[in-house]
Parts: sequence; C-alpha cells; structure tokens
Amino acid sequence: MLITVIVINILISLLCLYLARKIWMFTLMINRLEKRLIIMERRTRFILERAPNFINYGQRGSSQLRQNYSQLQRQLQQLKQAMGLISFAVRFWPRGGKLRRSTL
Repeated sequence: MLITVIVINILISLLCLYLARKIWMFTLMINRLEKRLIIMERRTRFILERAPNFINYGQRGSSQLRQNYSQLQRQLQQLKQAMGLISFAVRFWPRGGKLRRSTL
C-alpha cells in the first residue's frame, strides 16, 4: 500500500514537473513574441510618424510637375502656332531668283 502511494506521488510529481516545464516554455515563447511585436510596433510608429511629411513632399512635387507640364503644353502650343505661321509664310513667300544688286 505504501509503495502504491509513493508511486502515485512520484507520477503526480512527474506530471506536475512536465506541466511546469511546458508552462515555462510557453511563457518564454510569449516573451519572445512580445519582444518581436514591440520591435515591429516601434518600427511602424517610426515610419508612420514621418509619413505625413513624405506625403506633403510628394504632393508638392506633383503640383510642381503639373505646373511645369501645363507650362510646357502652353509653350508647345505657341511653338506649333509659330511653326504654322512660318509654314504659311514659306508657302506664299515669293520664290524669285537671285537678289538683285544695285549698281552704284
């Protein structure tokens, strides 16, 4: 009877030791996961805190590009008009021979 009680106590102690080890390993895993999540949160905050500045910078750059593009469009339109006038003038320009020299 005494031996049965001792064996049962040993089995219970081994079971408790096994459970304690599993709980200990689980807490270590949770601690590692927590540290990784903290690092990820810090990096994300670092990026997101600076995001408005980058967005504003990009918007200003886009605005400048739009202005430059519209200015280039106007210049291109003016150049096309000028080329059209030159083409028109060349078409109707008198195509005489050589220039006459005045004799003095």
